[in-house]
Amino acid sequence: MMNTRIAATRHWLSRVVIGKKLCPFAPPVSTEPKLRLRASAAADEAGVVADVGREALLLREGIRRPDAGLHETTLLVLSGELECCGTWEAFVQLSWRLQAEAIVANGCAEDLQVVLFHPSAVHSAYGEGPPDAADFAIRAPYPTVHLLREVDMLEAVKRYPDAHGIPQRNKARLRALGVEACEEQLAACVRAGG
Repeated sequence: MMNTRIAATRHWLSRVVIGKKLCPFAPPVSTEPKLRLRASAAADEAGVVADVGREALLLREGIRRPDAGLHETTLLVLSGELECCGTWEAFVQLSWRLQAEAIVANGCAEDLQVVLFHPSAVHSAYGEGPPDAADFAIRAPYPTVHLLREVDMLEAVKRYPDAHGIPQRNKARLRALGVEACEEQLAACVRAGG
């Protein structure tokens, strides 16, 4: 199952995130040591918090020792069967604990950003309204915690013209594709995972 999650996520990164140019900062999936793609074996919420904490410390170590060749970003892919990841709402609630116990408690608050992706993620705080293709900008085949180094994000934003407009351009691009096409893209990623 863990290999399935990794394969589906690689496909999603390659075909959707990079292929549809949703994140102009994203390196190619094969780029090492920039990207660490890992399936969590956590069996419960505490296990997820521990996994995110370990990954946060590895990223912080890469900032402190830039010549060590450590990775710059991490995608921790979780099981959707975990209660804390089963719904978008539960995952968002888990993120508060991740921020407090895995990021802040480890002294990484100044160094890292946490971004969530989930198969049923929505931009609307209440998830109301008709289906919106723009929500696929934050959807992934499996619940995923993306840890980014703040220093890298600041540098990327400096280099990229009109970085603040990326979210709106992504929403427009996905809405032009339509909900059905976006659903099929995500389903294809899941199928690619085996």
